[in-house]
Amino acid sequence: MRWRSLGLLALVLALIIVAYYVLERKDTSSGSDANRLFQAVEEDIDTVSIKKADALIVLKREGDGWRLTEPVHATADSTEVASLLHTLLEAKDERRIEEAPHNLADYGLEHPSIRLSLTLKGGRMLPTLLLGDLNPNGRSVYAKRPDRSAVFLVTVMMRLRTDKTPDDFRDKTLLAMDPNAITQIELIGKGQPINVSRADRKGWEITTPTKARADPAVIGKLLWTIKDARISTFVESGPDAKRRYGLERPDLVVELKDAATVKRLLLKKAAGLKDGLYALAEPGTDVVTLNADLLADLSRSPSDLIDRTTSDSHP
Repeated sequence: MRWRSLGLLALVLALIIVAYYVLERKDTSSGSDANRLFQAVEEDIDTVSIKKADALIVLKREGDGWRLTEPVHATADSTEVASLLHTLLEAKDERRIEEAPHNLADYGLEHPSIRLSLTLKGGRMLPTLLLGDLNPNGRSVYAKRPDRSAVFLVTVMMRLRTDKTPDDFRDKTLLAMDPNAITQIELIGKGQPINVSRADRKGWEITTPTKARADPAVIGKLLWTIKDARISTFVESGPDAKRRYGLERPDLVVELKDAATVKRLLLKKAAGLKDGLYALAEPGTDVVTLNADLLADLSRSPSDLIDRTTSDSHP
């Protein structure tokens, strides 16, 4: 009987300890969540607005991705937006500095450097956050809410993720394409155009200016080089941009066809330009700059493309 009583007491004690631990974890979690600046989950965020002085950046969810809607309409970099959202939704009120400050200018909050606003699906806006100066240790930023007097500290990552230009949030993909779906390639440079087509059961074939079997490894590398190319800077957009940057007479045109679309990449070498190369992807009107190596990588002669691994190079 004595052993049974001791066992029962041990079981009750264990249950008390477990219950205490669970309650403590719950209280800690609730307190942590209560300090979060934006009470939301990433899936519910519909719009992010970042205002700096008179400049406004607006990111809006579109399907499975994001778009810039201010100051330009463009596809957003999903990785950049994901990093931004993670920082915003994890950020907390780290420490209260002053409940009723006499001079907001002491914290850079009289004229905040950044105003952050999040809108949820359905249109509900979360409270705006104002960011001011870095504090002396450089690891935090002074912040406050417009409708509250208290000044507090938030992580410096809030400043690093939001103090950016619109181009920082833009998708840097040069030409959206699936190399495996391309069925025809045309290279139009200084000499005679080169045409390469994907032939059923025969791989790739050069059809102009000669007829020969094309090296699939060389063709694959060419296509993946285009897919992996990234924009360095966005220069200008509009109907006249093509003429202004000499792309009406490009050094190389790469035309790609799949079952449903035709895409063209226009490249123009620019002397004195840091990146060395202007480009325009059509359909589209954005003139951008690229690493000059891309022009050399894509400038091929028919002999560069011929498959020399077989004795018979002709189809």
